Amino acid sequence: MCFVFNLKEFKDRVAVIDQSGEQFYYGGLIDISGMLGSYFGTGDKKLVIILAGNNIETITGYLSALQGGHTVMLLDARLDKGLLGSLIGLYHPDFIWGPGESNRSGIYQYKNYQLYQLGWEEKNVQLHPDLALLLSTSGSTGSPKLVMLTRENLMANARSIGLYLNLSEDEKAITILPVHYSYGLSVINSHLAVGATVLLTDTPIVRKDFWDFFKSAAGTSLAGVPYTYEILKRIGFSRMYLPSLRYITQAGGKMDSQLIIEYARLSREKGFLFYVMYGATEATARMAYLSPEYNITKPESIGKPIPNGNIKLIDKSGNTIIYPKTVGQLVFQGPNVMMGYARCRDDLSGGDQLQGVLPTDDLGYFDEEGFFYITGRISRFLKILGNRISLSEIEEHLNNLGFNCYCGGDDHMLLVACVQGEKNEGHQEIHNKIRMEIMIRYKIPLDLIGVFSIKNLPRSASGKVKYGEIFSDCRSNGERAI
Repeated sequence: MCFVFNLKEFKDRVAVIDQSGEQFYYGGLIDISGMLGSYFGTGDKKLVIILAGNNIETITGYLSALQGGHTVMLLDARLDKGLLGSLIGLYHPDFIWGPGESNRSGIYQYKNYQLYQLGWEEKNVQLHPDLALLLSTSGSTGSPKLVMLTRENLMANARSIGLYLNLSEDEKAITILPVHYSYGLSVINSHLAVGATVLLTDTPIVRKDFWDFFKSAAGTSLAGVPYTYEILKRIGFSRMYLPSLRYITQAGGKMDSQLIIEYARLSREKGFLFYVMYGATEATARMAYLSPEYNITKPESIGKPIPNGNIKLIDKSGNTIIYPKTVGQLVFQGPNVMMGYARCRDDLSGGDQLQGVLPTDDLGYFDEEGFFYITGRISRFLKILGNRISLSEIEEHLNNLGFNCYCGGDDHMLLVACVQGEKNEGHQEIHNKIRMEIMIRYKIPLDLIGVFSIKNLPRSASGKVKYGEIFSDCRSNGERAI
């Protein structure tokens, strides 16, 4: 059984360059992957946990398992050992491919990774023939809820991305995002699919050696979440000389429209393309994109569906919305939609639960030209005293007033976290201003609004705000929100 993509077609091309300058050809990756794959044995399909980092060991393990027709579970190599142990107990993997441990030896070693085989007293449930990949939607939290993806999902999404980005074998994409994150993995997949080169590094973008590597290897693209682009702005990206840069992409959450316009103007000035994109792990990473020519005139838009995909809006009754600027739930349809969710080994034998249709839980509308816009999430609403309250709307309003706020809570209390760094003065005055603003604008009684300060904003490996951690910390620490 061959890998998802026909890598043999590119055997004489460079697939990966790591930061030390070592080059790995497609043909060499096939050979290394085949060697590792021989240890998986024949017969039943195996479940292989890969403790992933932005390194060649992860790439070879990933290719090896998929090449052999097995199922990969990609996890952050830095995942807490207790959380990892819990996942192992729930999913009963057959093998673990990860960093070598001094207290035990694996059955095979390549560079710094070893292969560990696990034995179980009871026979494991057979894996579904189509199941290729398990990904978490929650980064490093170790949630047992995983997205089940097929080989066809991976191929379809890679093809679609390749089409709208116009990818060719001359591309050289650098890894800013983690490989275990669906957006980061989609960069790998879409480039391997066309015989391009991946510049493999886990060096942060704030480091000079990251940019030295990018320039020396003549990198052609950067992929980041909104937080990435905030950092790039702070470190002087606009002043960098990057003659080989062809395009940049942004996904992983809504980016401030003014920042989108800034990068759009910069892209025109510097001669590269800027794509704003929308997606979810449940859709193998990508559902829509905004063509660069519209990112100044429509900076709030997520664009239009990817090639071979379709987006429609449905109202509360499940009817399709046909009129522009009417808010409803976005429903995506395409060959990249997951099979469904898994929470334990038994779930891995089931078939396709969604049949290519994914209700996103995002609310939005389309304009007269067919461009889609996100207005909020169904799950980010509270119903306080019978009134439906959009947390996203309150956040946006407060941030437009100059506050740095994040909202949560339940139907009994609206909670607002205010990021104030190390400053200790003026908290009470700021809290009171925020509470009064919310009361006046949204008609929520003061005693149902709690505001508290945090020094730092917790983020996942992909740069997304960890709302659960913000508000669970507030409750568990017994902080009084005023």
